[in-house]
Amino acid sequence: MSTQHAKPEHHPGTADEPPGPPPAEDAPEEAGAAAEETEPGPRDLTPERRARARALLRGALRPHWATVGAAMAAAGIRQVAFLAVPWCVQKALDDGVTAGDGNALLGWAAAALAAAAVQFAGLYGWQYWAGSADAKVGADLRSRLLRHLAGLDRAALASRGHGDLAMRAGRDTDLVREWVHGLAIWVVLATTFAGVLTGMGVLDVSLLLVTLGMLPFLVWVNLYFPRRFGAASGELAEAHGVRAEAVADLLQLGTGLRGTGGHRPLVDRHAAASATVTDRTVKAARIEASWASVAPFVPRMAVAIGVGVGGLAVLDGRLTVGGLVAFTSWMASITLATRVLVDRLLARGQADVAAARIDEALSIEATVADPAEPVALTPGGDLELTGVSAVRDGVTVLAPLDLTVRAGEFVAVDGATGSGKSTLLRLPVRLDDPGTGTVRYGGTDLRDAALDDIRGRIAYVAQRPMLLSGTVAENLRLGRDLPDEALRDACRTAGIHEQIAAMPDGYAAELGESGTALSGGQVQRLAIARALLGEPEVLILDDSTSALDTTTERAVLDRLRTWAAGRTIVFATHRTAVLEAADRVVTLTATDRTPDTAAPGRDLDPADADADADAGPAAPASASASASEPAAVPASVPIPTPEGPRG
Repeated sequence: MSTQHAKPEHHPGTADEPPGPPPAEDAPEEAGAAAEETEPGPRDLTPERRARARALLRGALRPHWATVGAAMAAAGIRQVAFLAVPWCVQKALDDGVTAGDGNALLGWAAAALAAAAVQFAGLYGWQYWAGSADAKVGADLRSRLLRHLAGLDRAALASRGHGDLAMRAGRDTDLVREWVHGLAIWVVLATTFAGVLTGMGVLDVSLLLVTLGMLPFLVWVNLYFPRRFGAASGELAEAHGVRAEAVADLLQLGTGLRGTGGHRPLVDRHAAASATVTDRTVKAARIEASWASVAPFVPRMAVAIGVGVGGLAVLDGRLTVGGLVAFTSWMASITLATRVLVDRLLARGQADVAAARIDEALSIEATVADPAEPVALTPGGDLELTGVSAVRDGVTVLAPLDLTVRAGEFVAVDGATGSGKSTLLRLPVRLDDPGTGTVRYGGTDLRDAALDDIRGRIAYVAQRPMLLSGTVAENLRLGRDLPDEALRDACRTAGIHEQIAAMPDGYAAELGESGTALSGGQVQRLAIARALLGEPEVLILDDSTSALDTTTERAVLDRLRTWAAGRTIVFATHRTAVLEAADRVVTLTATDRTPDTAAPGRDLDPADADADADAGPAAPASASASASEPAAVPASVPIPTPEGPRG
């Protein structure tokens, strides 16, 4: 082994049921709702954002207009039949009961039954097609958004938290789905207002005037109380979120602090948070009670006035008893339609905001992307990093340096915490692009190659790899069509096969969320096996044996050496066994910005496992070694003890 320095450089409901006040939410959802209070409302959208949002909605609907149209047609048929029932009852009373004509009574009863059957068929079709449309639109939007986000690099996603993006794929998409589901309701509303108001006018003009006089008050009730209750619910959600945090801290930290009396402030904090929840619950309940009582009072008052006016018309002979009965039924329909109309307007505003947020996420551009005309990579070439550097948030985390790794070489990258080892290793696989300089493979600049081509030839294993919820085999295959024997061979090379085979279900064993059924060392070796299954030409390992004991580590390194014949390995590590196994050790040093002054560094890259939260700003990194130096472990390398962590 030789050592060498790298060269440094310079669902909505149907119209049959009025939507009730929102129920109180559970604490986790309330915490999310509290966060939503900072989101823009429909009136906060700029004309440009609103236009883009509505273009997104139209585009999402376009492939499914036939399904939406079918739902609208079924909803219209259903509503006509629904409104025909009071008319059938009127005719049955006037032409049958009042006139004493049994045949007429039976005929109109049969007509009402037929209308009910049409209602059933129409409502079934409405809900079926509306549900199909909203599910398809939601699936399309969510898939489009997740495909886009999955292709973005870390720098592109830096301005957005994972929780925010998850809400766009979850809650915001569901709001669009709700809007799509409710599109057919507009046909119901139009049919209701046109049919009922026309029917009122035919019955008696005075009844029409009573109905029209009620509508403004009904609209006010359905605008005023939802806004007040929504604001109170938001405050309550925020209070529940604070209390949930207090409960979590009390449960997680209280026992550890009890010996010092430190649990008492946690108890007091919970008591204060609970008192706030109680106060805000009472406030929300007061508004809800007012809403629940005032909302039905307005239409019932209108019905009372209508019965009085209609009753006088009956006495004067201008209206029949059946007509008065029809009026009370239609009044209930127009009351419900008014409330649903307000809900639909609010839902449209929410859909605009949700679509604007989805469009904003779709507009995030990747900083690492495929070139317009990719160049094919030459197999089995050298890996050359020339003048590469990296800067995060204005702080240099990797100073300009040169490094060439020959095809088939095993190079270990050593260096102090904060020297940029992890940052350096992300460049050849284009998880990041360098701030300056170029990375070439086989003489081709990786910026000119397709990402799939790069990652098919160069595999990267992080120090803290991620596993999926699923079986061992599913985590190894990742959707690839690989035979069982290939899985076993890769796991033998990674030194994990025997432990998997010893599990009750072997490769079919469920690993739990994020691989919680495995130890840290097992996770690392499983990730190495997963990388080997891609048959990469270059294997990049970021301290991927850090959780192994020395015996297991040496066995894994021996097997990797055998597997690698003709392949390249670049391994960032502090571990003695890796440094001794490598053909060459490249040492990165974190030096001060002034010459000849050593200083600790800090790598601010959140994905870098060797980042040191207590270190200062990263200094320009240099790689130090000499081809003439003896094959020895650098003095800066910590020597792991046999009692170290075991995998």
